[in-house]
Amino acid sequence: MESRVLYYHVWFKTRRRKWLLLGDIANAAKIAIAEAAQRHAVRVLECETMVDHVHLLVEAENATDLSRMMHVLKGASARYLLESIPDIRMDAGTNHFWQKRYGAKLVEPAAFANVRHYIRTQKERPAKYAR
Repeated sequence: MESRVLYYHVWFKTRRRKWLLLGDIANAAKIAIAEAAQRHAVRVLECETMVDHVHLLVEAENATDLSRMMHVLKGASARYLLESIPDIRMDAGTNHFWQKRYGAKLVEPAAFANVRHYIRTQKERPAKYAR
C-alpha cells in the first residue's frame, strides 16, 4: 500500500494568549521551530508568528505522526526560548511558553496554495491585534 503525504495547517498559542511573540522573540521562536524541525526530521513548509500564536504548514504521514511532530516542535522551541531569554518566564507569568493543545486542519491539495499564502501573509492582517 502506497503512503500518501498529508499536509496540515497547524496553529498553537502562547500560554494564556500573552502577547509574547513580538520583535526579537518572534524571530527567536521561528528559528527555534526551524532548528527543532531540522533536528527531528520534521518538514515545516511555512511558519509565521502573530503576537500570541504561530501558524505552520507541515507535512506528515498521518495524525499520529502529526502529534509526535507537534510534541517535538513545541517542546524544543519552548525550552530554547525559556533558556535563552530568561525574562520570558517573568513576562509570561509561568514556566510554560505554549498552551498545551494545538489546532490542526488537513489541507486538501486544491487548497494548498491558499493555505500557504494565508500563513505567509499573517502580518498583513493585524487589525484584530491593534492596541
